[in-house]
Amino acid sequence: MVTINDIAKMANVSISTVSRVLNGKGRISKAKREEILKIANDLSYIPNYHARCMTKESTITIGFIVPDITNPFFAEVTRGIEIALSSKALLMLMDSFRDSKREEEMAERLKTNGAKGIIFGNSRVEDNFVKYISNFLPIVVFDKEYESNNIASVLLDNYYGAYTATKHLLNNGCKEIVHFGGTDELLVSIQRAQGYEEAMKQAGLQPKTLKIGYDEKAGYEKMKKIIKKSEKVEVDGVFCMNDLVAIGVIKALKEEGLRIPQDVAVVGFDDTNLCDFIFPSLTSVKQPAEEMGKVAAKMLIELIEKRANIRKYVFSPTLVVRESSLKAKG
Repeated sequence: MVTINDIAKMANVSISTVSRVLNGKGRISKAKREEILKIANDLSYIPNYHARCMTKESTITIGFIVPDITNPFFAEVTRGIEIALSSKALLMLMDSFRDSKREEEMAERLKTNGAKGIIFGNSRVEDNFVKYISNFLPIVVFDKEYESNNIASVLLDNYYGAYTATKHLLNNGCKEIVHFGGTDELLVSIQRAQGYEEAMKQAGLQPKTLKIGYDEKAGYEKMKKIIKKSEKVEVDGVFCMNDLVAIGVIKALKEEGLRIPQDVAVVGFDDTNLCDFIFPSLTSVKQPAEEMGKVAAKMLIELIEKRANIRKYVFSPTLVVRESSLKAKG
């Protein structure tokens, strides 16, 4: 493999001179520049970008571990991170497939391969593992808090978001509201279930939380079972863990000839760009995903540069009302 050192010897110049020519920097005579470029071309020189990134102070690598890369919410968060990082860092996006063991392995690989920090999106790993990794690298986590100078948190008031969504369904005439929730290994799932349950109890109604998962298939299959009475649950409104679950619910309702929202009203969570492009358009609790990504990246860079003043940033959700929940207008 040809190196910069080989080119420098053939051109009878220093390694730093070759580096400046290949990077288009520095004042070097036209003749010498052309000679160096010709030698590099003749030798089919390929730059070792990984080595450059490891030694170049202005460019670092950080990892972003997400549980599901197909979820539009994480796509929007990634966009925010990329915008905030700009030319400051290279972003390595990694999908854990909602597998905590895989997530730990990814974090270990980032640690041992020169990454300068990690952002965890809805982490499933044990708290002790996050604290362990933070002994080596600065960490930013979504929807969790830690007492550590090397860990920062980006949070959403999930309880309030879920409470607001459920109150909206109640105010639109729903009485038999079911929550299609996530599973208990995620704090965000617990918080959204708690917000839903509090709104139901305040209305004097019995909460019905079903822990089903996080994707379209989970929402579709559970709704099908309820409609076909294989599960004895009465429902005239569904508050869903996220927009993907809500889309699955809407598909099942349509296939069974039920009207949305007249027969069953539906509310999602995240307010991804899918909400405006399904029919009926989906009411959803908005997380400012891109802005959350920007804040996560900014906090991580500040941790890396040891100038962090803020280690927790809490966002407030808002309800975006669309056609899928307005029973009164049905």
